[in-house]
Amino acid sequence: MKRKKILYFREPEVASILYRRLAPEGYAVWPKVGLEDVLGREPSDRLSDREIQYLRYATFDFVVAHKEEAVFVVEFDGIDHLNDPKVIERDTIKNRLCKMAEVPLLRIMSSEIQECDKITVLDYMLMRYVAWKNEYPEIIREIEEYAAIAGPRHDWADPPLGFDPSFRFNLKHPFPARQIILERLWKDHRIAWSMLKPDRHGAAQYLCDVAYSGCGPAKNEQFHECSRRALVWRSDAEHTPVFSHEVAVSLRSWLPIQMDIPSPDICRDFLSDLDGPNGVQGVGDTIDPFKTRVESMWFPELPGISALDIAEAYSEYLGFRAIESWAKKNRSNRGQRPRPGRRSADEVTV
Repeated sequence: MKRKKILYFREPEVASILYRRLAPEGYAVWPKVGLEDVLGREPSDRLSDREIQYLRYATFDFVVAHKEEAVFVVEFDGIDHLNDPKVIERDTIKNRLCKMAEVPLLRIMSSEIQECDKITVLDYMLMRYVAWKNEYPEIIREIEEYAAIAGPRHDWADPPLGFDPSFRFNLKHPFPARQIILERLWKDHRIAWSMLKPDRHGAAQYLCDVAYSGCGPAKNEQFHECSRRALVWRSDAEHTPVFSHEVAVSLRSWLPIQMDIPSPDICRDFLSDLDGPNGVQGVGDTIDPFKTRVESMWFPELPGISALDIAEAYSEYLGFRAIESWAKKNRSNRGQRPRPGRRSADEVTV
């Protein structure tokens, strides 16, 4: 017999982040907890023999609990969770069991624990989770006050962004290191963000922005992708960028709950059948797999944590990081900063 490790690979890093962000808020973090200790089977639950066996013997990587009740679980997935059929089969069962018990399941990968300015995406997720719990009542109060002032002039079927709690919350909670990197851009390179502190624009050598480039499913459609374009231009020549670079972030937006998920082509086939000569009568061959696909999509989002919102905020930060990398390289190549009004030969568009 020998003593075994409890946590493997980079799981200790995940544990450290969970403890750091959640323990001060009164949450307990338990590693390697059996599914059966968290998910209680009901007499009405219809489980296969494989699911019953898995429920008895499998474990969660981490369980986050509050007042002795699990509030969500965290799974740290390696690359085999995307390409190994046996691992995917086990993950699918775990997803389905969590959905049946309404226990949110947060699946993360190595990219979510990669430090940037001493902050990880997982840090950011947990910070938002805690902040949402604390700030939501005040956000709703602000919206109610705004609604009382606005009166009946607005189309309540299509309310303005000011009535969206997530929109207000996102404005208050960008990726934490964004402000750090913006200050470095100004202090070290005299680059000012065009959307912030206009009093700096006159003294800036360059202005910059990180604009939306695209968003939606990535190649693996379980992941939401947000891409942005980082731009830099001389303060006296806005329409002539000296640097342009695209960054992208992918985060899981939904989890499958069964193995045989039909191809996305069924959506196209479904619409094609509706437009066909038989109309509604011609959709019989498509409607069942379409229904199967819809039922296989589960969005286990936690309050304050959305793949779309996290990807947007993190990609914005990465855009500013790309600008800083260019600025460092540009300054190193020049040896010194050019005088205002002159363009360096080393300024290039990427």
